[in-house]
Amino acid sequence: MTYLEIDKAMVEITHQKCAECKSRLDAVAKENVTERKALQLEYGMYTFCGNCGLLFNTTGERKIIHIRRGFIENQLNKYPRLNSVYQTLNEEEKLRFMAALQAEFYLRDQWLVKQYEELNAAERSGDNKKVFELRIKVGAAKNMFDLWEAWRVENGVYPHMFEE
Repeated sequence: MTYLEIDKAMVEITHQKCAECKSRLDAVAKENVTERKALQLEYGMYTFCGNCGLLFNTTGERKIIHIRRGFIENQLNKYPRLNSVYQTLNEEEKLRFMAALQAEFYLRDQWLVKQYEELNAAERSGDNKKVFELRIKVGAAKNMFDLWEAWRVENGVYPHMFEE
């Protein structure tokens, strides 16, 4: 499987999750304000995973792997397990590694850590509205990560790389 095929699979998984969530949102009556709010947040997060993690909106040939490569290589020292695997790979395998893991790596490194900090602060301050929103956002991102991981396991493409 080429790195472009891996990237295409990651994109398709994300599009499917967005569509599934949008369908659930569309089925909820407008009067169910809290449920709709939760689903809107969830849908927004799946879209965010695509837009920010996979750069859905890049035009032309998918260049995300090359766009993110320098960033990830500079951050790998923070993740010894990922770094040790990456350093052993040839050029073709490095591209496959990037395609399989870059979106989750980027979102975990640049977004999820900050969300956990905000969630902890909101819980300490008793800001229930913020806690509600952040739990949905974090949960949706983790759902997306689980779907990507399930695909990696099923296809034997760098599975279990984010396990501690």
